[in-house]
This record gives sequence, structure tokens and C-alpha cells, in this order.
Amino acid sequence: MAKRSTIIRNWPKYLLQWGVLAALIIFLTGLVPSETAADPEAYCPLGGLQALATYLANNSLPCSMSSLQVMMGIVLIAAVVLFSKLFCAYICPVGTVQDLLGKLRRTLHIKGIKVRNGSAADKALRIVKYALVFWIFYMTVNASELFCKNLDPYYAIATGFKGEITLWMSVVSISLVVLGSFFVDMFWCRYLCPLGAISNSLKFWVWIGVLFGLYYVADILGAGIPWPVLLGGFCILGYLLEIFHARPKLQLLHITKDDGACNNCGLCNKKCPYHIDVRSCHSGRLAHVDCTLCGECVAACSTGALNIGISKPSRSRIWRFIPPVLTIALIAFGMWAGGRFELPTIDMTWGLETVAEDGTVTKTVNEEALQTARIDGLRSVKCYGSSMAFKATLEKVYGVHGVKVFVKRHSADILYDPTRTTVEKIQEAIYKPSKFRVKTPDPEVLDSLKVVTIRTEGMYDKLDINYLGMKMRQAEKGIFGLETEFACPLIVRVYMDPAEDLSEDWFEEIVEMEVLQMPQHGGGVKEIECGYDFVKMEDEVSYISVEDHIRNMFSPFKAEFRQRVEEFQGKPQFIYEFAHSNFEKPIFLRNMPFLSNHLSRHDGIIGIYLQLNKDLVPAIQIRYAAPMDQDKLWELITMDTWTITYSKDDVREEPAKLSFSAKGKEYPY
Repeated sequence: MAKRSTIIRNWPKYLLQWGVLAALIIFLTGLVPSETAADPEAYCPLGGLQALATYLANNSLPCSMSSLQVMMGIVLIAAVVLFSKLFCAYICPVGTVQDLLGKLRRTLHIKGIKVRNGSAADKALRIVKYALVFWIFYMTVNASELFCKNLDPYYAIATGFKGEITLWMSVVSISLVVLGSFFVDMFWCRYLCPLGAISNSLKFWVWIGVLFGLYYVADILGAGIPWPVLLGGFCILGYLLEIFHARPKLQLLHITKDDGACNNCGLCNKKCPYHIDVRSCHSGRLAHVDCTLCGECVAACSTGALNIGISKPSRSRIWRFIPPVLTIALIAFGMWAGGRFELPTIDMTWGLETVAEDGTVTKTVNEEALQTARIDGLRSVKCYGSSMAFKATLEKVYGVHGVKVFVKRHSADILYDPTRTTVEKIQEAIYKPSKFRVKTPDPEVLDSLKVVTIRTEGMYDKLDINYLGMKMRQAEKGIFGLETEFACPLIVRVYMDPAEDLSEDWFEEIVEMEVLQMPQHGGGVKEIECGYDFVKMEDEVSYISVEDHIRNMFSPFKAEFRQRVEEFQGKPQFIYEFAHSNFEKPIFLRNMPFLSNHLSRHDGIIGIYLQLNKDLVPAIQIRYAAPMDQDKLWELITMDTWTITYSKDDVREEPAKLSFSAKGKEYPY
């Protein structure tokens, strides 16, 4: 009966906790249909804090992180500094699961393990979460990848173990959450949670501020202290403050107690999920590093001696609603603010100065004369890795000295010297000519294709030609392919049936169609905003043979192993060929490196190719010599798992990337 009344009296907490957990289950399992996949990291404050640390250390954001996650991390900091660990009490799904596990244990009348606060075991266990903070942040900042995903129990379950996890780490962490929290109340939160360690440290924000202030002053004075030293200092200071001074008093909100109304029944201690000694609080307010303002002790108090307030005890019931209301308000503010600005995924400069052997720094560029050009529509730049690849391309452009990449809006601000280059030259340098196969013409029906040239603007990303091609495919006209060539405006060549007669107005309508309805694998449609401009259609028309067009549109793959080419030179060699029209699909080209990697481990394999055969049919061809034979080859490529070598020390057994239903044909090389 007591449990039920506690849940009823503390209903805002349970409404938020179970509501968040239910929403995650509904959206992550796809029970509510959505055109876009649910992102389990979208509102994660721990990811946001890692992203913020990476940005401050490297001027870059980890992959998949955006201003929204960073803002949620900042909101968490503000909540802890001003109020308490509201995220832990009202939002965190792992905390909710632990709470439910504890209730299940008590329902089953199984005796739990009580680790007394302040005991030697308690102090020893608390250091683990600080060690995890150092490890996670150190790895994240160095790699610009969220290392916590390797071991985060929530992320592993939310992605169905299909995310960027390390299986054994995920299994261990989930086991610790389930088993540890079943026998020890809030085991993960108290002893293992990195976010809990950060939150506990931030409760002593004055001391943490002093630490960061000293580091900043040392940096100004030229001490050059590496950032891992600051990270280590944060972890050590936070741990020492937590175990030796576990009563921070600088937050605005606290659990308050009216000593006169207290009957010392002990229900508050019994109901506190962290086993805080609430009953012994005689100062008018409770100050403890573990307190999350969850309100369980307040709900359990039968005399009204406990409440939530600023300092003095109060009987007003409105204070009980302040923490959950603040939680909702802060989350809403974080979501709003996160959508109002965007941090660049990378913000880097180069070539602005030279450093002599004696350490003398000489400016080589007049920075005041530099200008910034914004390039929009960079759809293929969508993470840290592609941003760094984009930067590597820009570094080769004479006169370019920096770039800020914004992956959310697919744009870049490029810093350049107008006396050495122009915006048009920069666009030309970064543009990659593209082609898109709408459909394949039948050489037995057509001898040649008509080539019409149109000019467009706003199509300078390599994915744009794909979207324009999809528009033309959906129009179901006699169009077979598109190919681009850089110019201002952009040159787009359209390969079509000579009998097809399409007007300039038709091309304009297709190009300037604002939204592409892109069918999704497995059903559904994804809307893609295009925003292209049609400029004109050229008068000149040319022709190309169907064979030349098919070969031009095909993207081949070739992997030969030099030592084996030399080893088997002059010896009988063979080709084992699989030919099928489906092999022109991008999935086969993407997975050819995995196939060649898997086969290269076996003696006799000389080369692997994806190319058009003599009949213009896409074919996967495997070049080999004895001791390899076609039966062994068939066995290797139809294995359920392939052995993939990523590096000397990283060899993995992975599910086969491609499947083959019929045997190939062998012929001499």
C-alpha cells in the first residue's frame, strides 16, 4: 500500500520517467511509422558534453553530433549547477530501468546488497565512474568519434546491437546495469555512470571553476599544458570532493526538512533510491552529492516534514512540482536553442604562418585581406570524416587558407585570398564530375543515343545529379543517363532516345521541382528538398553509340595483387565469371573491396574485377591459378561469413556482403 501511495504522491516523476521510456520504445522500435530513422543519440547530454570537449580541444565535432546535442550538454551543466541532477531523476532511461529493477526485487522479496554511503567499499567503487570519464573523453577527443557508444548500455539496446558498439563492452555494461542494479540500488548511477560522475563533480562548481581558471591562466602564460592533464585533474578533483566532501550546498533547490514536524519514522531513508540519510538532516535542508531531487523521500513522508525548496522548510505543495517543471522547461529550451545555431563540424585554417627552426613565427598571409565564400548544397559532406576529406581537397587549392563545415545545413565557409584565387576556381577544384544511369538502353533496339545539354545552378554536389536523375526516372521518359561537367552554369548532358522530343519547358519543370519523392528500401517515401535552378537548354544536339554510352556509364572495380601477378606470370590462369544485369547496382561496387579482401587470403587468387564482359553485361570476374580451382572459389564466395582484414591486428569474421545463387563460368585468362 505504501508503494502505491508513494507513486501516486510523486506522480510527476513517474509520469516523466515512464513517459520518456515509453516514447523511446515506441519510436526506436518503429511502432510509430516515420520517414526518417529515429536517432538514439539525438538528445543525449553525455554525447553533447563529449562533442563540446572535442570542439574546445580540436575545433571539430565528432561524427553525428550537432548543436542540439551540444546544447543538451550545456543544459545539463546549467541544471546541475543551479538546481541538481534533474536529468538523472526525471529523464534518464537507464535510471528508470534501475528503479524498476529495484521494485521488482522487492516485489519478489529478494534481499538486496546494501553498500553504505561513506563505507570503504562505497568509496572504492565510486572511483570507477571517474576512470570511465577519463577513458571515454580521452578516446573521443583523440578520434573525434563518440567512444561512449562502444559501451553505453542504452545505445546498444536502442540500436538493437547494430550501432557502433564493441560487443563485449556492451554486453558487460548491460549485465552490470541489470544484475548490479537488481541487487544494489542504483548501482550503475552510483558507481559506473560517466554522466553521473560529471554531474556530481559539477555540484562543486566553484572548485571546478577554479581548476579550469588555473588551466586557462597557465595557457595564457604559455605553459602549454596538454588537455589530458586538465581532464585528469577534473576526474581526480571530482572524485576527491565526492568522497571527502559529499555535501555540496551551492545549488538553489534542496530537500528541506521541518524538524518540528518529523516523527523519525525513517520512511524517507527507506524510500531514498541512493540510501541518503535524510532523517539525520537537522540543518533545515539536505545537501548530498547523490541527491537528484527525485522527491521520493518527500512523497514517503507522512507528516509533511519534507519538501523541496530554496532554504527554509515550507508546507506549500507547489514546490514539489518545481523540479519536473524545470526539467521540462530546460529540455524545451535546449531543443529550441539547439535549432537556432550550428557549430561547425570542423573549423580549421592553414598556411597563414611559418615557424622557423628557432621557433620564430612569421605571418605569410595578410589575414585582414582574406575573404569568406559560402558554398551551399554539399549533400555528401555529412559527418566528421567527409568534412576532413573536403578539407583535404581544399588544402590543394592555391589561395585557400581555411574552412568551416556545417554538416546539418550541408554548407561550408571557405577562407581564401582573393588575390590568388576566385570563388569559381574554388568551386571547380572541389567539384567532382558525376554521372547517373537512369536505365540501360538495349543495344539490340537502339544503335545510338541523342545527347542534349542543359545548364543548371545549385547542383555542385556529387549527389545532386543522382536526385535530378531520380526525377527524370520517375517521369518515365526515354532518358537513359546524365553526366555533368564543371562550368558556370553547370553543364548537364542528357542521354536519351533519338525519338524522344523534350522541350526546354519540360526540362525546366523537372530541374526546378522543389521536392523529390524518394522511395525507400522496405517501403515508405523520403522527401528530399532540391532547390536547383534551370538556366537554359543548348541548341546543339549530338549523338553517341549505345555501346560507348553503356561503357561510359558503368563504374568498374579492379583489385590485383602485385606479388601474385609476378608469381604466376607465364603459368596457366583462369577467369571465373558471374554475369548479371543486377551487378551494375551500387551495392555491388560498394562491396567489391570486401570480396577482394576476403578472397585475397587464399593462395592462387590473382585479381578481382567488376566490369562489362564482351556482351556488355556487368560481370564479377575472379582471376586465379592453381592451387585454386572453381569449386574452391564457389565455396569461398558462398560462405555465410567472410574474413575481412582491416589492419594487421584487426581481422574480423563478418556476415557475407554479397550472395550468389548460381555458379559462374570458367574460361582461360
